[in-house]
Amino acid sequence: MSLRDQLLKAGLVSADAVQKAEKDRKQQKHQQQKQQSPSQRDAQKLEAERQRQAEAEAKRQRDRELNAKREAEKQRQANLARVRQLVEAHRLNDARAEDRYNFPDGRFVRSVRVTAAQRRQIALGQIGIVRMDAKNFDFALVPRAEALKVQEIVPERLALLYEESDGLEEDDWGDW
Repeated sequence: MSLRDQLLKAGLVSADAVQKAEKDRKQQKHQQQKQQSPSQRDAQKLEAERQRQAEAEAKRQRDRELNAKREAEKQRQANLARVRQLVEAHRLNDARAEDRYNFPDGRFVRSVRVTAAQRRQIALGQIGIVRMDAKNFDFALVPRAEALKVQEIVPERLALLYEESDGLEEDDWGDW
């Protein structure tokens, strides 16, 4: 509610006084515009147009940045879905495995259950460990080729992958 409406409602001014004040204000504005030279009016119009264009360009820039962020988030989600699908299709985790394999994960030491054969393959670089869902501490064992694909798509999901050992053979392990 405007000040005029509040004053009218309170009864401090009459409707005639409000109309007269409004008429005087319009006449005064008209006189000021008449007194301005055409070049001043043109300059004001140009300035107003420049300001509108600058505001429109700033809005377009904000929209572009927002769209870029949205697209980046969509791409990230698509990459995570690809990795999830790839890992689930090639997961080597054995439900009957009883041995724990400890490995560094950032500043923590994590573990995953492995069989003796899987332990050897991890050390030889034939199997990699991929982080699936951080909330559940789910780590998947995957073949080297899939671990390398995961590293290409979403590098932070690859928890461990040793270099493939050419010099070591299965027989070098002895009886572990």
